[in-house]
Amino acid sequence: MNLMKILKKYETTIIITALILINFLVKVVFLSYNSLGNDEPFSVYHAQMDIASIIKLLSSGNNPPLYEIILHFWIKIFGISEFSVRFPSLIFSCITVLFIYKLGIKHLNKRIALYASIIFIFSNYQILFAHEARVYAFLGMLSVLSMYYFLNVINECKLNTDTGSKNLLNIKINKNLIILLLVNILIIYSHYFGFFILITQFLFLLFNWKLFLKYWRQITICIGIILIFYIPNIIVFFYRLITSSVNGTWVSTPNGFESLYNMLWQFSNAPVVTIIVISIFIISLIKYIIKLIIRKKSKQYNQVNLNYQLMFFWFIFIFFFMFGISYFVPMFLDRYLMPASIAFCFVLSISANYLIENPKFRYIIPIIICVLFIATTKPNITNKRNVKETVEKVKEIKNENTLVLICPQHFIINFVYYYDIEMFKDYNTKNIYANIDTDLKNENIYGINNISEINFKKYNNIVFLDAAANFSFPNNNINNELDANYSLKNEYKFYEIFKVLEYESK
Repeated sequence: MNLMKILKKYETTIIITALILINFLVKVVFLSYNSLGNDEPFSVYHAQMDIASIIKLLSSGNNPPLYEIILHFWIKIFGISEFSVRFPSLIFSCITVLFIYKLGIKHLNKRIALYASIIFIFSNYQILFAHEARVYAFLGMLSVLSMYYFLNVINECKLNTDTGSKNLLNIKINKNLIILLLVNILIIYSHYFGFFILITQFLFLLFNWKLFLKYWRQITICIGIILIFYIPNIIVFFYRLITSSVNGTWVSTPNGFESLYNMLWQFSNAPVVTIIVISIFIISLIKYIIKLIIRKKSKQYNQVNLNYQLMFFWFIFIFFFMFGISYFVPMFLDRYLMPASIAFCFVLSISANYLIENPKFRYIIPIIICVLFIATTKPNITNKRNVKETVEKVKEIKNENTLVLICPQHFIINFVYYYDIEMFKDYNTKNIYANIDTDLKNENIYGINNISEINFKKYNNIVFLDAAANFSFPNNNINNELDANYSLKNEYKFYEIFKVLEYESK
């Protein structure tokens, strides 16, 4: 067998292997480039605890505990360095690109499979979350896994419907259905917004009425099975839902079309790419509407392929529904839109592939898009949280008689990871930050939310670490009191939101 025949025989395996390898290399090089920031220390800190404590403590938070449980077993083996705790997200990212290609090649076409994979690999948005020790890369992986097996199931069902088969579910469907159920249970235990994937699938079946009517019993059974497995968390889910609806969230209300554009910008790497992407979407939509009108007039109208319909419905429903509902309960945030970002890769690839149908020229637009994503990718994209640099500055200017104030109080978990890793490992499963608080107070370091919480006037030197204090606690009054009683000696700013202010007695 000559080389060309071997390459042809193993073409899919070679391409998938190459894509996974490229994805790995693009994202592994700067895996520990950024400080552990945002909510990463929160996940790592909790993941150190026993499983029962993880479940109990996270039941009062905004995320289910599945990711932290996975991270728990990982760090037992590999430790809690930046590289180690982020490596699972890189693995999830590699699995995601595998199933993006598999979904594309099986249910769309080879070209779209390749384009979507390239867009995913070189998306700065996806690189950022592959570099984060949080649930979002895992959520993205489960989203594409769910849609892959969902398409496997509905295409087999449609085949049975078309052929008039009396077998409701054959062996192949059973296998795919079991995996789909498992993935969908995992996705709602990984993040509450995983429910959007399940809702997308249910509504899509509902809109495909013939399919829904034929298999409504199976659909009802599947919903029942998922609900049964979700019983342990269902009270927590409704509590969090009601709390968020009544009290709102920390996320801001969208700012009209500007918010939509900015989100597409995050998906598209750069403004110039965003404009091209939006243009492709609009032109493709106009072209599709014109073709639809012509076909209806000529009575040659054919329903668009079910698989392509799902890709667009997946993106449009989650993206615009979350945008709309955010005017009542704000949730239109980049990380929460991870499921929609995976659909974006497919929708952009399909639209670019659709613009030019002439076989000689149909590659032009998709290649331009792929090249633009590659050219604008930033493997060392910043998470905008220079925690390590900020803490190092505090350590540099602090002495044994210096009072260090940190606001907001919850930032101490970020602070202590870089201040003293042994303190970070000294977790407390009953009073969550008690050990850290005690250890830091022994060194005159206090996490506070208001200046009234501490008698600061007995100190001659004060260092204030401002971690967006006014955003979290607008009435903290720290700057006012310190400015009134002390002289500002130095001020150090760290990208993007941190400041270290050094005060001395007047």
